[in-house]
Amino acid sequence: MLDENFQKQVPAAQVSEMVNRQIRPAAPFTVTAYTGTETQARATLAGAFGDPFDLTLAIDSAGRITTMLLGPVAPAWEPSTSLDEVQQRLRELPGQVSALVLRADETVVSIDAERAAPLASVFKLYVLLAVADAVASGDLSWNDTLVLVDADRSLPSGELQDAPTGTEVSVREAASAMIRISDNTATDLLIGRLGRERVEATVARSGHADPAALRPFVSTKELFTLGWGDPAVRAEWAAADEAGRRALLDRIDAAPLAVEGERVVAPAWQDGFDWFASARDVAAVHRALQQTQDAEVLGILSENPGQGLDVGTWPYVAFKGGSSRGVLTGSWLVRDDAGEATVVLMMADTDAAAVSGAMPDFFHLAEDALRLAH
Repeated sequence: MLDENFQKQVPAAQVSEMVNRQIRPAAPFTVTAYTGTETQARATLAGAFGDPFDLTLAIDSAGRITTMLLGPVAPAWEPSTSLDEVQQRLRELPGQVSALVLRADETVVSIDAERAAPLASVFKLYVLLAVADAVASGDLSWNDTLVLVDADRSLPSGELQDAPTGTEVSVREAASAMIRISDNTATDLLIGRLGRERVEATVARSGHADPAALRPFVSTKELFTLGWGDPAVRAEWAAADEAGRRALLDRIDAAPLAVEGERVVAPAWQDGFDWFASARDVAAVHRALQQTQDAEVLGILSENPGQGLDVGTWPYVAFKGGSSRGVLTGSWLVRDDAGEATVVLMMADTDAAAVSGAMPDFFHLAEDALRLAH
């Protein structure tokens, strides 16, 4: 399905003709390279004949295509030879860039690492830490059951939003989906079971430099409503104090989501609608998660090391990335017998296309940082 704005620029008939005349005749295809997140990706395709080509796709929260580009294969990446080079190339990415690379506790790359920036789905690390804290205190079990009701449904990414009402998942299953495939509805189920205040307390204890920036701690459904829903609700939020905002969130929670995925097009982070933390804050919550020494937590974090990413020789990789309109984030904590490294990269721009276009370089630089920090 095609996004309405995309169709205004490229009519569906034109897309169909391009696929049928330029792509389909060369089938079958082999994917020879891939980088991507839950909402945007670039793949290099080699067909049965003809030259290989790059296909870049971005989708909205309803799975509708917002960007579709065909082009020649991008030049082969020239790996960075030093962390100084990584830092310089990161500075050349579009928009606002924050970065932090730690070798154990030593800072070896830092670009605006203390500046608060939009996290996109990296915020889910705080929810996982809150789950771990609740399990450790005996208030929650990994085997406890969560039940889906209509008011819990968020927009993708994820799968649980499409499950039947009454679907049951365990806390462990929801936490795994939250990190592995960035399932928004699973995330909101966990926040609902924990309680907003418990997650906020976890943010404070995680080492976040400004915990008030994440109060009230919003769910994904709430963020979609505030960022892309009724403008009157957005205005009420802007005018309210913290108590008023909490009351507004309670009203949002009581009803099913009223925002369609096709409305999530323009970036909203610049208006404050995202979860904000610095690169150093993200490194701190990664460290706090490792310090739980909970086998479930450590396993969940390592289920997805980052799609298409070459993590080199690191045997343990804890990863959480995120993307939203105009935002791309990635965070890795890696370990072997010789030591540990942490890499946090964050990019935000009001030009969402610029962020999508820079995605391959973003992940190549993450690979370079992981290799050179070893």
